[in-house]
Amino acid sequence: MNADVLDGGRMQAQDEVGLRSRGRGGPRERILAVADELFFADGIHNTGINLLIERAEVAKASFYSTFKSKNDLVDAYLQRQHSTIIERLERIPKSDNSLEVKIVQVFDLLSTAAAQAAYRGCSFVVAAIEMPQSDLPAKRWARIHKLAVLSIIRRMIEDAGYVNADEVSEQIAIIYDGTLVTAAIRPESGAIERGRAMALAVIHSNELPS
Repeated sequence: MNADVLDGGRMQAQDEVGLRSRGRGGPRERILAVADELFFADGIHNTGINLLIERAEVAKASFYSTFKSKNDLVDAYLQRQHSTIIERLERIPKSDNSLEVKIVQVFDLLSTAAAQAAYRGCSFVVAAIEMPQSDLPAKRWARIHKLAVLSIIRRMIEDAGYVNADEVSEQIAIIYDGTLVTAAIRPESGAIERGRAMALAVIHSNELPS
């Protein structure tokens, strides 16, 4: 093949990479996008700062002017994960669907998460296991996130008129968390489908006010 054609192809590829890079936003968004990918797939401890900088295509100075430390990045990463998941869950109670349909939709979101090739379970639980110290962001965000999920489930149960909404919502939240773990450890278990059926059974076994 003609060398000029090869060189032209290389230049075009480089230009395309440059355009994609420029289209990915500023350093903060690029670093967080890479953290989303690497922290979830490989773990927080296994992902070094230098790899994050390389993949995000930012200068080291830009990284440290955006995040003072890796812990600051972990904090921003988990906040972003929390906001994304809660925003999706928040849409469910706002609909006019029945409680049964809403519960199915909650577990459908889990099914979407578990379908990812790099799925390792709940990102908050995984992070909290990697960083168990109470003064680090992982454990704090894990608690914030789990309480927010419980609050959304409780709102659905209360809106449906259940007299024992606190107990019902706690049971469903525990099923929700157990489903996330089991789907990661034993993907052949059908955890999402079984978790969905268990949550619906909780709904049906509890009484509405007469």
